Amino acid sequence: MRKHILLTALIFCGLLMTACNMPDLQSAPVEPPPPMDVQAPVAVPVPPAKAPSDIELVTAALVERLRGGRISVANVTLDPDGRHAVGELSFDYAGFDVQDVAVTGYTVNVIEPGSALVVLEGAILFKDIINRRTGVYFATQYIMDKDGVNITKSVMTPIPPDFPRVETFFVPQSKLKEAASSLVTYTDYYLFAIENAEPMTYGEGGSKSGFKSEYYIMSFCKDRLFQDSSLTMTVTSRPNGAGDKLAEAISINDTGWRILIAGGKFAPGSSRNKFHVGVAYQQNPGGYLPEVVVGAYSNVKQDAASLAAAAQREVVEQTMEQGAAQPDATGEGPLARGDVYLNPIFPEDVEVIQVRLKALGLYTGKIDRNYGPLTKKALNAFNKRHGFPKDQWNVGVQKELFKGTGQ
Repeated sequence: MRKHILLTALIFCGLLMTACNMPDLQSAPVEPPPPMDVQAPVAVPVPPAKAPSDIELVTAALVERLRGGRISVANVTLDPDGRHAVGELSFDYAGFDVQDVAVTGYTVNVIEPGSALVVLEGAILFKDIINRRTGVYFATQYIMDKDGVNITKSVMTPIPPDFPRVETFFVPQSKLKEAASSLVTYTDYYLFAIENAEPMTYGEGGSKSGFKSEYYIMSFCKDRLFQDSSLTMTVTSRPNGAGDKLAEAISINDTGWRILIAGGKFAPGSSRNKFHVGVAYQQNPGGYLPEVVVGAYSNVKQDAASLAAAAQREVVEQTMEQGAAQPDATGEGPLARGDVYLNPIFPEDVEVIQVRLKALGLYTGKIDRNYGPLTKKALNAFNKRHGFPKDQWNVGVQKELFKGTGQ
């Protein structure tokens, strides 16, 4: 502080003495000093059509560095006195090929003729044989001259996905238990699921038994996730995680590759024994980014007609749960009132119809949940007795069929 004060005082005294000895400004005008001759480096933008060869060389060297190896790209060196960092060392990207290089910044500053300082940044995207994706952000600084490229600074860090892809499979428990000892890696589980999976929905000609069997629901995330990221699965009786919880999922993490597995008794193709699978992702739990649903599946056929029928039944079932299932003042239940419509395309609805026709002595077959010739014959006998057309099933027929039953 004393030195600073003394220096300031000396400068002030010098200026004062100079001012006292200065000639009259009006008689001798002072010319301004000439400007300093300083040239700024020349900035070169990224060529729009073709990336310079140095970008290809440098990114190839960074990939080698990322995989833990020494840089062997011709004419590229990593300055040992420079600053270099790899944000993750536990994953070496073995088996992943470079899918794309996205350049987000490229600036060339000419230092002297034949030599330039380059700043390059962007993303390197990888993909493997089963279409898993991952990527890293990179930023680097290097000197480029006639001798080649010398990387003086570099940093690489993984990129978390905003909306990861998931694939979900429906596998019999017996098959997974038999193969469990041979399944170690994510790829092992994924190839097993592809080979042994059954459809989660059944269309025409498929299984419509509606009977429950033991299955595993296996959901695979095809994008690599951060350690702190959250990926969860819900298996419930209603969509969007509502209704009863039907199974608990466990998580397998193979160096960032996530698998969710939930086991239980499920009925493929049954609309009454429905289950809904939801997969949700949150990049940073506790952060500002919300949780997003990245997968939603159901065990019922998802064509337009089935979706409309499912939506209708969903409303009806919710109404029944809220008290409409009880008989009203006339003693009639929801089937006799028409609040719930039985659709013969659903095996469980056919079962209800068969039971009622059997109670009336019209149906003589087994309760097999099949809307076949015997069921149609019994229904036609009922329709003839009550004045309905042949081969007709509608709400009017249903109301008459269940009239006085309390159903």
